[in-house]
Amino acid sequence: MRLADALRIAPKRVVAFTGAGGKSTAIGRITSELSNESRVIITSTTKLHHRQSSLAESHLIARTPQDLGHLPSMLDECSSVLVTGEVAEGEPKWVGVDAPTLDALHTLSQEIGCVLLIEADGARGRSLKAPADHEPVVPHYADLVVPVVGLDVIGAPLNDEWVHRPERASSLLGLIEGEAIKPEHVSALLCDPSGGLKGVPEEAEVRVLLNKAETLERQEHGRTIASLLLKASRMRAAVISSVSQAQPVHEVFGRVAGIVLAAGDSKRLGQLKQLVHWRGKTLVMHAVEAGMGADLRPLVVVVGAEGEAVRKALEKETVIIVDNPDWSAGLSTSLRVGLYPVEGNSEAVVVLLSDMPFVRAEHVGALVQEHRRTLSPLVAPRAGGRRTNPVLFDRSTFFDLKAVQGDQGGRALFQKFPIAWVECEEAILFDIDTPEDLQRLKELE
Repeated sequence: MRLADALRIAPKRVVAFTGAGGKSTAIGRITSELSNESRVIITSTTKLHHRQSSLAESHLIARTPQDLGHLPSMLDECSSVLVTGEVAEGEPKWVGVDAPTLDALHTLSQEIGCVLLIEADGARGRSLKAPADHEPVVPHYADLVVPVVGLDVIGAPLNDEWVHRPERASSLLGLIEGEAIKPEHVSALLCDPSGGLKGVPEEAEVRVLLNKAETLERQEHGRTIASLLLKASRMRAAVISSVSQAQPVHEVFGRVAGIVLAAGDSKRLGQLKQLVHWRGKTLVMHAVEAGMGADLRPLVVVVGAEGEAVRKALEKETVIIVDNPDWSAGLSTSLRVGLYPVEGNSEAVVVLLSDMPFVRAEHVGALVQEHRRTLSPLVAPRAGGRRTNPVLFDRSTFFDLKAVQGDQGGRALFQKFPIAWVECEEAILFDIDTPEDLQRLKELE
């Protein structure tokens, strides 16, 4: 997976990088990845070392907005341009651009349709930092902020060798300087309004970059931090990465929601299949437990026919139950109703049916894990060469998913988007539509 895809960077996005542990390397990697498909403007609101001039194909020094006149023609000739101020006095560094010049770059990037990448603070080569009063300098129009941390800091002492401004980190975390840094300390610092969230615009998306995950131990630390980060509503995702390696992304952790479709009237069966009892539980409960066991949060159950009875069967469960008054118009209506409460803050959603009792939490978890590894638009189980349910839909498919009509459900998207497959045993294929199916199920009880 490319780093640009893991961070969901697209033309016209304004991305501010903060923190420590690989900001410049990440910016260079993204610029290289996008070189054949999008033009990129790189700039900085802080000092930038001279050696970082190689981040882009070309370099423009802009003391004022008027100095940007040649930028459009430069972008016609090359895919990326670094824009900085002049040489810093007495230092081998470029001065960051001033606010009017940054505003002009933003306007130009929107007109041209290119990506604007901003290094918004410095870290002096450390792997963790706590910001000073004057930083980071993130413009209000940044729509994506990427706080960066180097995972090599885990286990290291809280001191100036590893942490930029250790005294501030000590104050924010309540740690004594010299104490070992643990995953929970990194998570707490990143989630602190005076730490990793300092200066983040209210409407900006936050995707944390947990870098330097070259070893299995560091990757495990990254997973621990990512799980803690996602407890904070402000955090959208965490990317576990080694941005200097050939394969820069290991996993992308984000919230994956669940939707259980339980609104149909089961005409062919002759009774409501959602409320059929098998092995001591209703079938809708089997679906709910598969989702909850895979940590789908939140989990939405869409009800329609005999909705009150289904609600009563789930009254003790921590699920969101929503009514679909148009359930008879097909599965697509239930998908839209179920997607509404979760689409705003979810990286993906798993859609489960309430008539497939052999779908277990480990099946759902395998879909989620494959999505973390690939960010594939669709992830589906396959058994004996046949596609089956449940299906995971990445957030990039949500617009199309809401546009589906009738009783097709999500399968209408399988001709449009790439699919990642997860192989499963054939028992998962069993579903219940007819009295004969129900009899077979009872025989397996």
